[in-house]
Amino acid sequence: MLLHLIDLPAEFTTGVEIMAQRLGFSTAATGVPVTVTANPENHLVVACDGTSGSISYASQASFFRGLTALHHALQAGETLHTDESAAFKEAGLMVDMSRNASLTQSGVEDMLALSAQLGLNSALLYMEDVYAVPEYPYWGYQRGRLSQEELQAVDDFGAALGIEVIPCIQTLAHLANPMRWPFMNQIRDTNGILLVDEPKTYEFLKTIIQAATAPFRTNKVHIGMDEAHELGRGVYLDRHGLVDRTEIMLRHVRQLTAITQELNLHPIMWSDMWFEAAGYGYYDPQVQFPQSLKEQIPDVDLMYWDYYHEDQTIYDQLIAKHKELGRPVSLATGCWTWNGIAPNYGKALNTMNAGMAAAKQAQLATVYATMWGDDGGETPFTSAVLAIQNFAEQVYHDTVSADELSAAFTRYQDKDAADYLALNDFDQLPELTPGNPEATNPSKFVLFEDLLSPLFAANTASVDLLGHYQQLAKTLAVIEQKPMADPYQQHVFTFYSELARVLVLKLTMMADIRRAYDDGDQQRMTEVIVALTGLRSALQSLRDAHRACWFDLDSPFGWEVMDIRYGGLLSRIDTVQWRLQHWVEGAIEKIAELDEPQLLLGEVNKNSVMRGLYADIVTVSKISGV
Repeated sequence: MLLHLIDLPAEFTTGVEIMAQRLGFSTAATGVPVTVTANPENHLVVACDGTSGSISYASQASFFRGLTALHHALQAGETLHTDESAAFKEAGLMVDMSRNASLTQSGVEDMLALSAQLGLNSALLYMEDVYAVPEYPYWGYQRGRLSQEELQAVDDFGAALGIEVIPCIQTLAHLANPMRWPFMNQIRDTNGILLVDEPKTYEFLKTIIQAATAPFRTNKVHIGMDEAHELGRGVYLDRHGLVDRTEIMLRHVRQLTAITQELNLHPIMWSDMWFEAAGYGYYDPQVQFPQSLKEQIPDVDLMYWDYYHEDQTIYDQLIAKHKELGRPVSLATGCWTWNGIAPNYGKALNTMNAGMAAAKQAQLATVYATMWGDDGGETPFTSAVLAIQNFAEQVYHDTVSADELSAAFTRYQDKDAADYLALNDFDQLPELTPGNPEATNPSKFVLFEDLLSPLFAANTASVDLLGHYQQLAKTLAVIEQKPMADPYQQHVFTFYSELARVLVLKLTMMADIRRAYDDGDQQRMTEVIVALTGLRSALQSLRDAHRACWFDLDSPFGWEVMDIRYGGLLSRIDTVQWRLQHWVEGAIEKIAELDEPQLLLGEVNKNSVMRGLYADIVTVSKISGV
């Protein structure tokens, strides 16, 4: 397709070249005429009659949203007229690059290009230790860190699309990974938390802040500081005795903001520790902040993160409480890429819609949709594109219905919402409350739990896991066969189709093992031993499909953890076959793993069959440590 973009601002040219390659068009004077103008009323107005078009943009980022919509209409032979206005000054994605799945330069650029398609104008790169710091060669060593040159290229790429790229680092907690290296021993309070009031701590922090911000145009920096639960309870306690955490936080933030002021930077921090320091839980709307605290919080913006509540009233109350602290407040909602091994769309859409409604009501200026990768980054970020679309529609519209979201997903990404919502069924069981409010993750624990000693078997005894995953496998097999122009999309659905297949096979094998053992049926057990070879083959296919998703966008560093996890599953099959064969041959009379009672873990109810991280699922034995 040829487009003739009339009166295109010169600063948009590089971005148009990026989007032309991504969307599949070229520009020429002989192309479809598209008039480009700035909108004086800060609206994005797009019109197309099939032979010509116009884009009246509010911002550079909104122009690319309009261009995407116009291109789709021309391709589809449709007329189009949209009139939209962004509810926020700044809106974008925050992508977690620190839970093993660390995006490469091209991976970050893909995320930025998708943001541009949707009209988002900001991006947070969450980097605990995955950016290069020349003074500290072990900082980000074998972690997929990006060099200064790579980050500068990312910033250039974002700027071409009207996106402000902001480094999001940690300057207090969440530093357990780099604390494995001896150079951090002198600045450690407790595991993962820095030692406040130690001069070497602030020498270190100034250095890493300079390194993290140098590649970027923006003067903004997100300095983290969330979840420092053991602050002041380690070396600090030994040196200073028991000191109120409010005082420790204030002292630390003052010293940090002195550094950012010296470097002409504008700091932003997660807000939870102000609630905890005041002696309340983060989501307690009854919190009472001491007047002394309100008066002493330094010049730092507050980012309220909340991925859990589905009632707008709670967000209203907590945003109001944040505003009491007297600093600018923004909201971070969640795409729920960290539920397990599949995205939790029920939780993501319900919480995001409630939070965004509250943010509009409170007239916040800034919102983000977070894409965390807890427990190893198992869920491909490319599986969450429908949640990202929902976030963008919430930015540009007061409310968003399911039908409106589906139509926008087709318009801006040329994808089918129903396909991606099918992924929600990995963890949304029919017997449980719709929306998966407690984020139960049966697909993850079925995948990783032991064939002979499944820890969650008692929890799922009353639900039909096998029947559920058999139906999901059929659904995904059909989706996988659809023609997909986007190779990342094809890889995602191949991976999840293989996952459903593995879950069906594994549940079948576990049931067959139990039945043959309980019945003393050696012939049946012999057949199971042979059938386990098929499970091994399916697991290998699943690993290969998952690996393809990972290497589309992520650094090779970090995948070795997934190799270890899949390798453990494959090796365990060998031992299980060996154990079962011994029983069949009469070499052993009992299989202790099968005789062990299956105990209930936690509280099972209509909302949950419980959830777990890998280490909670795979064994109750020690994986590592003294």
